[in-house]
Amino acid sequence: MTELTQRLRSTAYLLIIITTSSYLLYQCGVFDREFVISPRNAIFQNIDDTTQGGNTQSWIDYDGKSLSLSCQIADVAKWPFCEVAINLSSGVKGIDLSQYHSIGLDIDYNSPLSDERIRVYLRNFDPAYSSKGDPVSSKFNAIEFAPGVGNGIQVIPMQAFQVLSWWIADYEVPIEYSGPQFNNVTIIEIATGSNIKPTTYSLKLKQLVFYGKWISESMLLRFNIFLWLLSAIGFLVWERWKLHCGLKEIEKKTIQLVSANKNLHQENLFFEELAYKDALTGTNNRNAVDRWLQEVLEHARINHQPFSIIYLDIDHFKLINDTFGHHKGDEILREFAQLLNNRIRRTDMLVRWGGEEFIIFCSGTDRAGVTGFSEELRQIIENNDWNDGLAITCSIGVAQLSGHENFDSLLQRADNALYKAKKLGRNRVATA
Repeated sequence: MTELTQRLRSTAYLLIIITTSSYLLYQCGVFDREFVISPRNAIFQNIDDTTQGGNTQSWIDYDGKSLSLSCQIADVAKWPFCEVAINLSSGVKGIDLSQYHSIGLDIDYNSPLSDERIRVYLRNFDPAYSSKGDPVSSKFNAIEFAPGVGNGIQVIPMQAFQVLSWWIADYEVPIEYSGPQFNNVTIIEIATGSNIKPTTYSLKLKQLVFYGKWISESMLLRFNIFLWLLSAIGFLVWERWKLHCGLKEIEKKTIQLVSANKNLHQENLFFEELAYKDALTGTNNRNAVDRWLQEVLEHARINHQPFSIIYLDIDHFKLINDTFGHHKGDEILREFAQLLNNRIRRTDMLVRWGGEEFIIFCSGTDRAGVTGFSEELRQIIENNDWNDGLAITCSIGVAQLSGHENFDSLLQRADNALYKAKKLGRNRVATA
């Protein structure tokens, strides 16, 4: 075994040990962190419907271990309630909880009905939609669940929180701010459920904790990759220095080889881009979709997130080719693709599916959302000032992923919706 081979093997063994150990420590919870909410870092207060003209009476008590909220609900207010409000700050600068993956709640809830649900709000302040003088303008990230009595701590993923639709509508929140947000949480609210009755309720909060990691799995991966790259670069620099001391000719050949490898890498990048881009319109092609589609669909199923597709087809495109020639048809395809690219979101993917057909893949958007979005796209195409005074329109089919449906079934339903739009007269949006 040569000296070079021995050094390579020793370095590789050391890196493997470091990489494996770091992942074992990660899986064993060494990097876990918790943020416990208590009277030491927050202010607890009771709130009820008296601020809204109600007559509910509520009071809280803290015995050093748990906080109890008692409510005597009166059937006076339109929406009677009582809650524990946990203030994390005195102003608009709250706590960043976006790095935590779960919330743990140990609550005993005594109510007239068994398995009655309570509401938990993480209120996020953002100047984009919130104002200091309006406490309701802070975003309502909400969950509802039935804590029962004596069930211990229940761990709920942060992904389970949803933004209340009435709040989005009342404050006309743009779609880019309508999702859950935890980067500046100022208040946590734990409130009675939606259908409470005029009687006595009690809620005992034993523990409220957020679970996260000091370092994310992706950051750990990047660290290990950087460590391997740094070791490789250091090893190469060391060997090159040794070669420079005694082997001038080998150094010359090495430089030539590095230059050739660089050119080859650039050529590979160029051909890789050609493989995943449509040459005419510059959009993605089917090869680009194949690389990530299954992973995206699986993510949507596991996390119960919506996934929808928009199937577009230029109306009477064959007639345009036959009348004005294929060169004109190519110009229209390029402009059509550019109009779509200018409108889609960063999370969307536009693909030229074939001929005059395009598909937009929309992660995290349900059928109602993509239907409205599709209508905007249809109007953009119809109202565009096309060259030569042409009137270009498109027909659109929309479908949302259902349960464990595979992509072929989803695509077929979108295609059926597209056919329905054409059958109804074209220049319209139809849903599956």
